[in-house]
Amino acid sequence: MREIRIHGRGGQGVVTLAELLAKSAIKTGLEAQTLPFFGVERRGAAVKAAVRLDHTPIKVRSQSYKPGILVLMSENLLEIGLADGIADEAVIVVNTEKPLPVDKRQWLVEAEKIAVKHNLVFGGEPFINVPMLGALCRVLDLPFPVLEETLQEQWSEDKAKPNIAAAREAYNTVWSAGQAKEENSNG
Repeated sequence: MREIRIHGRGGQGVVTLAELLAKSAIKTGLEAQTLPFFGVERRGAAVKAAVRLDHTPIKVRSQSYKPGILVLMSENLLEIGLADGIADEAVIVVNTEKPLPVDKRQWLVEAEKIAVKHNLVFGGEPFINVPMLGALCRVLDLPFPVLEETLQEQWSEDKAKPNIAAAREAYNTVWSAGQAKEENSNG
Protein backbone atom coordinates (compact mmCIF):
# COMPACT_ATOMS: atom_id res chain seq x y z
CA MET A 1 0.00 0.00 0.00
CA ARG A 2 1.23 3.50 -0.83
CA GLU A 3 0.49 6.15 1.75
CA ILE A 4 0.76 9.86 1.00
CA ARG A 5 0.32 12.68 3.52
CA ILE A 6 -0.14 16.25 2.32
CA HIS A 7 0.65 19.26 4.51
CA GLY A 8 -0.53 22.74 3.64
CA ARG A 9 -2.33 25.80 4.94
CA GLY A 10 -6.06 26.43 5.01
CA GLY A 11 -7.17 27.80 1.66
CA GLN A 12 -4.48 26.04 -0.41
CA GLY A 13 -6.78 23.24 -1.55
CA VAL A 14 -5.14 20.36 0.34
CA VAL A 15 -8.37 18.35 0.63
CA THR A 16 -9.23 18.94 -3.04
CA LEU A 17 -5.73 17.79 -4.02
CA ALA A 18 -6.21 14.56 -2.02
CA GLU A 19 -9.63 13.93 -3.58
CA LEU A 20 -8.41 14.56 -7.14
CA LEU A 21 -5.42 12.28 -6.59
CA ALA A 22 -7.73 9.51 -5.36
CA LYS A 23 -10.08 9.97 -8.33
CA SER A 24 -7.16 9.79 -10.76
CA ALA A 25 -5.77 6.67 -9.09
CA ILE A 26 -9.17 4.94 -9.21
CA LYS A 27 -9.27 5.53 -12.98
CA THR A 28 -6.07 3.45 -13.27
CA GLY A 29 -7.68 0.54 -11.39
CA LEU A 30 -6.25 1.27 -7.95
CA GLU A 31 -8.22 1.34 -4.72
CA ALA A 32 -8.05 4.71 -2.98
CA GLN A 33 -8.93 6.25 0.36
CA THR A 34 -8.75 9.91 1.38
CA LEU A 35 -8.35 11.10 4.96
CA PRO A 36 -8.84 14.84 5.47
CA PHE A 37 -7.83 16.21 8.86
CA PHE A 38 -8.82 19.62 10.11
CA GLY A 39 -7.68 21.45 13.20
CA VAL A 40 -8.65 25.09 13.48
CA GLU A 41 -10.68 25.72 10.34
CA ARG A 42 -9.44 29.08 9.16
CA ARG A 43 -7.49 30.38 6.24
CA GLY A 44 -3.76 29.97 6.82
CA ALA A 45 -4.03 27.38 9.62
CA ALA A 46 -2.04 24.17 9.19
CA VAL A 47 -4.10 21.44 7.52
CA LYS A 48 -3.31 17.98 6.28
CA ALA A 49 -4.88 15.19 4.32
CA ALA A 50 -3.75 11.68 3.51
CA VAL A 51 -4.33 9.35 0.60
CA ARG A 52 -3.86 5.61 0.54
CA LEU A 53 -3.51 3.72 -2.74
CA ASP A 54 -3.40 -0.03 -3.24
CA HIS A 55 -4.25 -2.79 -5.70
CA THR A 56 -6.48 -4.47 -3.10
CA PRO A 57 -9.26 -3.08 -0.88
CA ILE A 58 -7.92 -0.76 1.81
CA LYS A 59 -9.06 -1.77 5.28
CA VAL A 60 -6.88 0.55 7.37
CA ARG A 61 -8.93 3.39 8.88
CA SER A 62 -6.37 5.21 11.03
CA GLN A 63 -4.59 8.50 10.44
CA SER A 64 -1.41 8.45 8.38
CA TYR A 65 1.55 8.05 10.75
CA LYS A 66 4.39 6.78 8.52
CA PRO A 67 3.65 7.77 4.92
CA GLY A 68 6.04 6.80 2.17
CA ILE A 69 5.43 10.14 0.44
CA LEU A 70 5.27 13.45 2.26
CA VAL A 71 3.86 16.36 0.23
CA LEU A 72 4.64 19.89 1.40
CA MET A 73 2.70 22.76 -0.13
CA SER A 74 5.39 25.05 1.29
CA GLU A 75 8.95 24.40 2.38
CA ASN A 76 8.20 25.99 5.78
CA LEU A 77 5.97 22.99 6.58
CA LEU A 78 8.94 20.59 6.71
CA GLU A 79 9.19 20.61 10.51
CA ILE A 80 5.45 19.95 10.93
CA GLY A 81 5.51 17.15 8.35
CA LEU A 82 8.50 15.45 9.93
CA ALA A 83 7.08 15.83 13.44
CA ASP A 84 3.95 13.93 12.35
CA GLY A 85 6.21 11.05 11.24
CA ILE A 86 7.28 9.54 7.94
CA ALA A 87 8.60 6.18 6.78
CA ASP A 88 12.36 5.62 6.94
CA GLU A 89 12.57 5.49 3.12
CA ALA A 90 10.03 8.29 2.57
CA VAL A 91 10.18 10.63 -0.40
CA ILE A 92 9.32 14.33 -0.06
CA VAL A 93 7.48 16.22 -2.81
CA VAL A 94 7.78 19.95 -2.16
CA ASN A 95 6.84 23.29 -3.67
CA THR A 96 10.27 24.90 -3.85
CA GLU A 97 13.11 25.60 -6.25
CA LYS A 98 15.95 24.19 -4.17
CA PRO A 99 16.32 21.07 -1.99
CA LEU A 100 15.38 21.18 1.67
CA PRO A 101 17.98 20.54 4.39
CA VAL A 102 16.87 16.98 5.13
CA ASP A 103 18.40 13.62 4.30
CA LYS A 104 15.49 12.29 2.22
CA ARG A 105 14.96 11.86 -1.50
CA GLN A 106 13.13 14.96 -2.73
CA TRP A 107 11.07 15.86 -5.75
CA LEU A 108 10.88 19.61 -6.33
CA VAL A 109 8.32 21.61 -8.28
CA GLU A 110 7.89 25.36 -8.53
CA ALA A 111 4.14 25.13 -8.04
CA GLU A 112 3.68 28.76 -7.06
CA LYS A 113 5.36 30.05 -10.23
CA ILE A 114 3.34 27.60 -12.33
CA ALA A 115 0.07 28.69 -10.71
CA VAL A 116 0.83 32.36 -11.37
CA LYS A 117 1.86 31.64 -14.97
CA HIS A 118 -1.47 29.90 -15.64
CA ASN A 119 -3.52 32.52 -13.79
CA LEU A 120 -4.55 30.23 -10.95
CA VAL A 121 -4.64 33.14 -8.53
CA PHE A 122 -7.61 33.71 -6.25
CA GLY A 123 -7.89 36.48 -3.69
CA GLY A 124 -4.37 37.55 -4.60
CA GLU A 125 -2.86 34.15 -3.69
CA PRO A 126 -1.54 31.51 -6.11
CA PHE A 127 -3.63 28.36 -5.86
CA ILE A 128 -1.00 25.62 -6.01
CA ASN A 129 -2.97 22.43 -5.40
CA VAL A 130 -3.33 21.50 -9.08
CA PRO A 131 0.35 22.05 -9.93
CA MET A 132 1.23 19.97 -6.85
CA LEU A 133 -1.21 17.31 -8.07
CA GLY A 134 0.50 17.23 -11.47
CA ALA A 135 3.90 16.78 -9.83
CA LEU A 136 2.60 14.10 -7.47
CA CYS A 137 1.01 12.13 -10.32
CA ARG A 138 4.38 12.11 -12.10
CA VAL A 139 6.15 10.89 -8.95
CA LEU A 140 3.51 8.15 -8.56
CA ASP A 141 3.73 7.20 -12.27
CA LEU A 142 0.05 7.94 -12.87
CA PRO A 143 -0.41 8.68 -16.60
CA PHE A 144 -1.10 12.33 -17.41
CA PRO A 145 -4.16 11.56 -19.62
CA VAL A 146 -5.86 10.09 -16.53
CA LEU A 147 -5.19 13.27 -14.56
CA GLU A 148 -6.40 15.38 -17.47
CA GLU A 149 -9.66 13.40 -17.59
CA THR A 150 -10.13 13.87 -13.84
CA LEU A 151 -9.66 17.64 -14.13
CA GLN A 152 -12.08 17.82 -17.08
CA GLU A 153 -14.69 16.06 -14.95
CA GLN A 154 -14.03 18.34 -11.98
CA TRP A 155 -14.54 21.69 -13.70
CA SER A 156 -16.23 23.27 -16.71
CA GLU A 157 -14.08 23.62 -19.84
CA ASP A 158 -13.17 27.27 -19.14
CA LYS A 159 -11.97 26.48 -15.62
CA ALA A 160 -10.45 23.11 -16.52
CA LYS A 161 -8.24 24.48 -19.30
CA PRO A 162 -5.79 26.54 -17.14
CA ASN A 163 -5.80 23.83 -14.48
CA ILE A 164 -4.86 21.17 -17.04
CA ALA A 165 -2.10 23.40 -18.42
CA ALA A 166 -0.70 24.00 -14.93
CA ALA A 167 -0.90 20.30 -14.03
CA ARG A 168 0.84 19.38 -17.30
CA GLU A 169 3.66 21.87 -16.71
CA ALA A 170 4.21 20.59 -13.15
CA TYR A 171 4.05 16.96 -14.35
CA ASN A 172 6.73 17.71 -16.94
CA THR A 173 9.00 19.86 -14.77
CA VAL A 174 9.02 18.20 -11.34
CA TRP A 175 12.56 17.01 -10.72
CA SER A 176 14.41 14.77 -8.35
CA ALA A 177 16.90 16.72 -6.24
CA GLY A 178 19.57 14.14 -7.08
CA GLN A 179 19.43 14.99 -10.79
CA ALA A 180 19.58 18.11 -12.93
CA LYS A 181 16.22 19.61 -13.91
CA GLU A 182 16.89 18.93 -17.60
CA GLU A 183 17.44 15.20 -16.96
CA ASN A 184 13.98 14.88 -15.38
CA SER A 185 11.92 16.92 -17.82
CA ASN A 186 9.47 15.16 -20.10
CA GLY A 187 9.32 18.08 -22.48
